[in-house]
Amino acid sequence: MIKSRNELLDILEEYLSADYEIVSDLYSGNDKTWRSQKCLHYSNGVVLGKYRDRDIRTMNLLKQGVSDEALLDEISTYEKNYINRLMAKVNPDTIDKARIDMSRRLLDELSIKCIDEWIDKNCVWIRDDTVDISYQEKRVLLYLIYAFENFRNQRRHPYCNETDQIDKVYRKILNKQSQLYKYGLVPIGEDRELITVYPPRVYDRRINRTFFTKNVPLDLLQQISKMISEGYIGGFSVRLMNEPGYEGRVMSELITEALEMGKLFDLVDLGSFQVSKLYSEAYEDCMWVSIDPNSITFEELCEKFDTFEDSIVTQVIHLQYDNSGEICYITHLDHEYIYYSLDEYEKRIKDVNQRGTDKKRMKSFKIDNARIPFDIMINIRRREDNGKCSLIKIQFLCYVLELFFKHKDLLMEYFQKL
Repeated sequence: MIKSRNELLDILEEYLSADYEIVSDLYSGNDKTWRSQKCLHYSNGVVLGKYRDRDIRTMNLLKQGVSDEALLDEISTYEKNYINRLMAKVNPDTIDKARIDMSRRLLDELSIKCIDEWIDKNCVWIRDDTVDISYQEKRVLLYLIYAFENFRNQRRHPYCNETDQIDKVYRKILNKQSQLYKYGLVPIGEDRELITVYPPRVYDRRINRTFFTKNVPLDLLQQISKMISEGYIGGFSVRLMNEPGYEGRVMSELITEALEMGKLFDLVDLGSFQVSKLYSEAYEDCMWVSIDPNSITFEELCEKFDTFEDSIVTQVIHLQYDNSGEICYITHLDHEYIYYSLDEYEKRIKDVNQRGTDKKRMKSFKIDNARIPFDIMINIRRREDNGKCSLIKIQFLCYVLELFFKHKDLLMEYFQKL
């Protein structure tokens, strides 16, 4: 009897590898082979594909049975995560409210119906594939489908800082003193090219492989790429998705409505700086700004905080600057996620010196050896209320803060007070 996802980690890893191979075939130009041989079996996901292929490990698992509690937990986790992913979209106009309502209805029904009643009502989509197995085996198959989706989403979660797959690729290429082993980032340079299409990616010429970047918006990478070419930035490194990469220089691009329409921004003016702590109406919603003669650190704390694997996650943007001449320059800038235990977070709300140590902090990108004028203005696209796009100018640091931080009101309040 299966009682926990932890009992199935080996086969879930196997499913994840198979899922990656399918995507790799598509990106590597082998889609005709995939369409002809695997399309019918794998069109509804890896687990159903393995079942249709009568994969031995999968078929043996079906005979083990699954507890009601384990099945209920995976389905509930999936629907809750689905709601969270939809709600996290930057552009509220693109949120599928009908799908959110449906997930909430499904969760409500899970709380009042027995699991078998819920399956009978809401999982009719699996009936055509399962006419030749028992109901108990169908329950296990459903469990595997939901457990794999949750497992894959966890591994690809923005707050997941695992780099084991990237380590396998680069352990013989990058030494232990490299950005990868210090910060989990891969440096851009002669060997590695930053490709600013959607989704953004890095092409490594030495190994002829392409990797997708993680946690850095395309718009920002485009601005950074331009600054590199104009000589403002001397060194740049970025986090990659924890995957083995795709063969060749992959240039296939996805076009989405959000990408075409641009993004709404509020404009703020930096002015001068001083150490400051701000609160919104809720005590826990605040932005800490710590400043010394050489660096500035912004950290956003939220009442409705994000969590990952029982850690509370905050965002930090840190920069170093040179104010020794007539012009003040940003010489270093990075973004990272900090992981607090509940006890650490409660102390952090009151104490700027409290550190988050629940997990190793995770950097998204790092700019080094830079000479970016503090007051430099950049052009960005903004989607107006009428649906049209316009070009506007915004100060670079404000732009970075607004891309990552959720509480625009705190940014506005801070900068307006200066």
